[in-house]
Amino acid sequence: MKRLIIVYFLLITFLLAACSPKSTEPQPPEIIYGQDVCDTCQMIISDPKFASALLLEGDVYLKFDDVGDMFVHQMNHPELSVRAWFVHDYGSEQWLRGENAVYVFSPDITSPMDHGLAAFTDRAAAEAFAARYADARVLTFDETRLHVHVVEHGN
Repeated sequence: MKRLIIVYFLLITFLLAACSPKSTEPQPPEIIYGQDVCDTCQMIISDPKFASALLLEGDVYLKFDDVGDMFVHQMNHPELSVRAWFVHDYGSEQWLRGENAVYVFSPDITSPMDHGLAAFTDRAAAEAFAARYADARVLTFDETRLHVHVVEHGN
């Protein structure tokens, strides 16, 4: 009898686990470095430190070789409905949500398309990185978008 109760308990546990809601938190795409191309410039994406992505409505991903290209693409296509922004932490190369990242801009940062932007998980890491460059600025997500807009359009 105990075995039957244990079997029923395990069966119910597995059924409940299978029926539980899946995470709806957006996930970053898989990028095949050295093969996937940037959706803005069509160059091969090769450096995870600068790779980024947009997740659009309909679960469509756009991938970029430079954080700046991601911002430029969205700015030039305001009709796109962005569900999530993804960037890599410059130090660890781990994906993080772009909306939560802290950015460093410096014309001396050599990024694939020379936007001079690097993303970081936290402000302390960004400030430590920025200290390497005399003219670096630490920016929030919204400040970075504005910076890219000004660079591209002058206002």
